[in-house]
Amino acid sequence: MFGAVHTWVYTIAFLCILAASLLLVAGNIRKTVDGSYVFRWLGTGMTPLFAAFVILLIFQMTPLPDFLISLLSSEAKTAGLASIPASQMIDAPRPVGYRFTLAPYVYPVRMSLIRWTVYGLLFMGLVQTLNTRKRIEAVILCILVVGAFDALYGIMQTYSQYEHIWWLKKYAYIGDVTGTYINRNHFAGLMEMGIVLAVVYAAAFSSLHSQKNQRQRRGKTFKDVILTYTAAGSLFPQRILIVFMGVVMALGLILSASRGGIIATGLALLFLGMMFVFRENQRRKGYVILVLFLLTTAYALPVGIDYTIGRFRQFDAGREDRMVVTKVVWKIFEDYENTGTGIGNFQYSFPKYQDERHKQTFYRNGHNDWVQLLSEAGWLGMILLMAGMGWFLFRYGRRWSQCRDAFSVCIGAGALAALVAIAVHSWSDFNLHIPANFMMLAAVLAIGTSALYNERPSHRTDVVKKGDSPNFSLREKKDSPLFSLFPKRGDGAELPVHELPLKQGGFVPLVLVAALILWSGQWLVRHFVAEAHCNTVPNATLNIDEHPPLEFIEKAIGFDGGNGEYYFKLAMERTVLRDKEARKSGPDSTAWQVSHGPIISALERSIRLNPFNAEAHKRLGWEYTYLTSDPDYGRKWLPAADLSMERAIYMGGAWVQNPMIHVDYGNFWTMRSRAYGFDPPRQTALWNRALDHYRKAIELTENKNIAKEISAYVRNFYPEEEKLQMIGK
Repeated sequence: MFGAVHTWVYTIAFLCILAASLLLVAGNIRKTVDGSYVFRWLGTGMTPLFAAFVILLIFQMTPLPDFLISLLSSEAKTAGLASIPASQMIDAPRPVGYRFTLAPYVYPVRMSLIRWTVYGLLFMGLVQTLNTRKRIEAVILCILVVGAFDALYGIMQTYSQYEHIWWLKKYAYIGDVTGTYINRNHFAGLMEMGIVLAVVYAAAFSSLHSQKNQRQRRGKTFKDVILTYTAAGSLFPQRILIVFMGVVMALGLILSASRGGIIATGLALLFLGMMFVFRENQRRKGYVILVLFLLTTAYALPVGIDYTIGRFRQFDAGREDRMVVTKVVWKIFEDYENTGTGIGNFQYSFPKYQDERHKQTFYRNGHNDWVQLLSEAGWLGMILLMAGMGWFLFRYGRRWSQCRDAFSVCIGAGALAALVAIAVHSWSDFNLHIPANFMMLAAVLAIGTSALYNERPSHRTDVVKKGDSPNFSLREKKDSPLFSLFPKRGDGAELPVHELPLKQGGFVPLVLVAALILWSGQWLVRHFVAEAHCNTVPNATLNIDEHPPLEFIEKAIGFDGGNGEYYFKLAMERTVLRDKEARKSGPDSTAWQVSHGPIISALERSIRLNPFNAEAHKRLGWEYTYLTSDPDYGRKWLPAADLSMERAIYMGGAWVQNPMIHVDYGNFWTMRSRAYGFDPPRQTALWNRALDHYRKAIELTENKNIAKEISAYVRNFYPEEEKLQMIGK
C-alpha cells in the first residue's frame, strides 16, 4: 500500500508487529523442570546489531553535558545554541544550565527508533515462528504472490493508461510501472527481492525432486514421462508457477525503467550464481537462472523495452545528478562526522548545504542510503553497522557452508543475494527508507536464517556450542510454557537459544524488550492521532487538509508535543487569523498588539525543538520587530530580531528550495539599514547585505519581475533612484 510511506499504512503494519512481538515475549518465558522460570532469546547473530542501534538512537536523543557535546560534535553544539530563543540570548549571551542532544532535532530520531524496533522484532519474530519447512515455504509463496500481483497490477495500470495507484491518481512516473508504490525505484526494490526468492525457490524445488524424477523416468517412454509430470500430486506445475511468478516480477522490473534496480538485480543474480558455483553439488542451479532470463526477455521484447534502454543511454547524466546530491550529503557528514545529525534528520539538515543546481527542489532523502547513514549517524553509526552486519554475515556464511540439504542451501543463498541487491541499489536510491521494503528485507533474511536451521536430520553437520540449547523447542512438559503458541521446530533444527534465568538477572532483558515494545506502541498511536489532526508526514492518499484549523493543531500538540512542525503550523495559523483581523480593524488595534506574544511563543517553541528550520527563525525575527510599543524594543527586541535573521541565514544556507526567502532577508536588512542613518558605515554594510539577498533571489528564480516588487518595497526606505538601480545589477 503505497510502499507503507503514509502514516495510516505503516501505523497499522507496525502495531500488528508490536502486538505479535508481545505475544512472543510472553511465550518465551518458560518454566523449567525444577520449577524456575527462564527467558529465552534466539541466537540469530542479529542481536548485537539490533541492540547497538537501539543504544545509538537513545544516545543521540539524550541531553549531554556541555563539555561532552562540544567534544563529540561542535556543530551539534552550535545548533543547540541556535535553539535557545533569541530574546533569551540577548539577556544572557552565555546561557547556563542548558544541555543539548547530539541530534539537534529529536523527533525524527524518536520515529527512527520506533521503526528500527519494529524491523528488528519482525526479523526475530519470523525466525522464531518459521520453525518448520512448511511454514517457510508458505511465507515464501506469500511473498511471491504479493510480488507477482504488484507487478501485474502495475503493468495493467500503466498499459491501460488508467495510471492510478489504488484510488490515487499517479502524479509522477507516468508511463512507468510502479505497482502499488509511488516511486518506480522502490517498486524495483520489491521486485529485486522477489525475483531472487523466486529463483532460489525454483532451484530448491528442482534439487529436492531431481533424483526422484530420475528414478521415475528410468525405463519409461516419453509418453510415460509426460504423464508423470502432469499427474495429480506432481510438483511440476508448482515449479512452473514459481518460475512464472519470477518472470512476471522480472518483467515488472524491466518495465519500471529503474536503472539502479535492473543493475542491482543483475549483480545479485551474478552473486547468487557464484555462490552456487562454489558448491559442487549445486552448479546446475545456474540453468534455472538462465531460463528465467530467457523467459523474461521473451515476454519483454514484444511489450517494448525501448524506453528502458533509452534511460540507460541517459545513465551518465542521471549518475552525475545524483553524485551532486551525494557530495552535498558528504558535506553534512564532514560537519557531524563523529555521531551524525541524528538518524532521520536528513531532510531538516540538508537545505543548508543544498547545491544551487537543484533549485526549488525538496529532498527528503539523499538518494544514497550509505552516505546518508554517514551524515545521520557519523563514523560511530557506520562502524556499528559494519561490525554488526559483519558478525551476522560471518555466522550466517559459516552455517551456510556447513549445510548439505539443497533446500537450506538454496534459500540461504537467496537471502544473501537479496541483501546484495538492496545494498547495491542503495548506492543510488533510498529503498531502506521505505518501510515496506525494509520489512520485506527483514522477512527475506529471516526466511534464509530459518531455512539454514531447518536442515534435514541426515544433513546435520554443526556442533552445538557448550552452554547453548541444541533445539529451540526442547521437550518440556506440556504445561511448562506460560503460553504455548507455536509448534515445535522439526527434527534436525539447531537454532541456538540463550536461556536467562529470571532470578539471576534474566528479568532485565525481558523488562527492557517489553518496555521498548510498549513505548514504541504508545508513541506510534500518539503519532497517528496527532497526524490525523495536523498532517506533517506525506499522506496524499487520504487527502488530509494541509492547513487545519487552530483547534486541530492544538489537539495534535496535545498528543505529540515533540513535533516542532506542529508549533510552526500553530504560529502560521495564528498569523493568518491575526492578519485577517488587522485588515478589518487596522494595524493599531488592540487585537494586533496582543497577537504577537502567542505567535512568538509558538515560533520559539518550534525552534527549540527544531533549530534547523530557517523559515521559523526568519518569521520569528520579523515578529520581534512588531513589538514597537515595548519599552525594551531598542535594547532587546531589535537585537533579537537581528540574531534570529542571522540564524535563519546560517541554517538555510543558499535556501535554493525556496529562493523567495532571500527577498524577505533583503527586506529585513533594508529596514534595519535605514535605522542606522547616524552610522553611515554600518548603514552601508547592511544595505549591501540586503542587495546580496535581492540579487540571489533574482538569480535563483530567474524572474526579472521580482526586481519590480523589490523596488516597490525599497522605495519606502530609499526613494533615491540610485539605490533602486543597484538592485538589478
